[in-house]
Amino acid sequence: MPAAPPPPPASIGKYRVERELGRGASGVVYLGVDGFRGRQVAIKQTHAHLLADPAQAERHRRLLRNEARLAGRLRHPHIVRLLDADDDARQPYLVLEYVEGGALSRHARADALLPVPQVLDIAFKCANALEYAQREGLVHRDIKPANLLLTAGGEVKLTDFGAALSLRSEATQLAGLVGSPAYMSPEQVREQPLTHASDMFSLAVTLYELLTGRHPFAGESDYATLYRIGNDTPAAPSLLRAALPASVDAVLLRALAKNPRERYPTWAEFGDALLAVQQALPRLRSQDTEAERFARLRALGFLADFHDVALWELMRLGRWLRVPAGTVLMQEGAAGDSFSLILEGEVLVTRQGWQLSVLGPGVTIGEMSYLRPDARVRSATATARTEALLLKVRNPALRGASDELQSRFDKAFIQLLVGRLVAANEQIAEWDLVAPPR
Repeated sequence: MPAAPPPPPASIGKYRVERELGRGASGVVYLGVDGFRGRQVAIKQTHAHLLADPAQAERHRRLLRNEARLAGRLRHPHIVRLLDADDDARQPYLVLEYVEGGALSRHARADALLPVPQVLDIAFKCANALEYAQREGLVHRDIKPANLLLTAGGEVKLTDFGAALSLRSEATQLAGLVGSPAYMSPEQVREQPLTHASDMFSLAVTLYELLTGRHPFAGESDYATLYRIGNDTPAAPSLLRAALPASVDAVLLRALAKNPRERYPTWAEFGDALLAVQQALPRLRSQDTEAERFARLRALGFLADFHDVALWELMRLGRWLRVPAGTVLMQEGAAGDSFSLILEGEVLVTRQGWQLSVLGPGVTIGEMSYLRPDARVRSATATARTEALLLKVRNPALRGASDELQSRFDKAFIQLLVGRLVAANEQIAEWDLVAPPR
């Protein structure tokens, strides 16, 4: 009978320990409290027995130091944020954002699979997070269900950059077979140079498991699994789960190609392929997923200068509204503390009964109440001319958002107003040309 784990320490560094969250081969994770900031945190501490041998101790300290150095600069809504670290402590530790929920490994079993649309939504967000990591010069090298956390609210967070490879660093990094054997790419197994395509293969293995409950290259041993990764073609996912469309087979099998050049060339193309599969699934029109909403925002010219992190923030900041034709969206003379971004349909703008314009996707209405908080009275009426989809943002919410998002909106609004002023001047000039002489 295995020995019971030791009780958690009362504190680690300046953090009070409440309870153990989980443990693995390299360390244990505790739920802690940052008393100064009044928030819960996750503390990842290296096992004491791994530090007894000096050579092994140095390897594990380097793993933790590597994660702190690389993950510390990442800021993305789908990547767990690193808050603090101490690699010189007797038992080195990291302090991470606490994610209430659990690892996706619990949903990689045939009896606990998530709905297909939810898995595809998770996949899209992971692809976007890894695209961000690639822009930061990182290859994660250890993508697997255990390193993807699902929050209580259904959100996904990528964690554990301890094995990550920095393509821009000249410092000595962990070499050899780094990562979890079952999720390694063929080039990783062969210890060849790695790119983002290696993480794409590992994510595809993870998605295969989450969709079917089966590992595509499972062998009786790690050696057998590594051999199959390098040589075998996995069964089409739809053979293992009849409800999966053939389009899932095409996307995953391409991402699982042995040759990295035969996979999707970019994360964006992989994400678009996942989104296309998701959109083809039968569902009610109102059931837009977050991946689809994100794609809508990214396609708008008005938001062209907004990077992905800002778009995720905006998507959750506002309220999505689908309204029928004839809905009054803004009333002349009424007070207002919000603006809306038109995503679909047409909106008629009138003043004192006179038509001013018809606006379409990619345009905002009501933005003057944000730009001029001292003049909140609406100067025009906006009515949905057709069925329309809008993203409504309250002014106080935007003022409480990140400085980055506010500055992006300030720039976008200025460009919008300049464009409207130029159009108005051109219209006045046309009237002057056709007006009869006095």
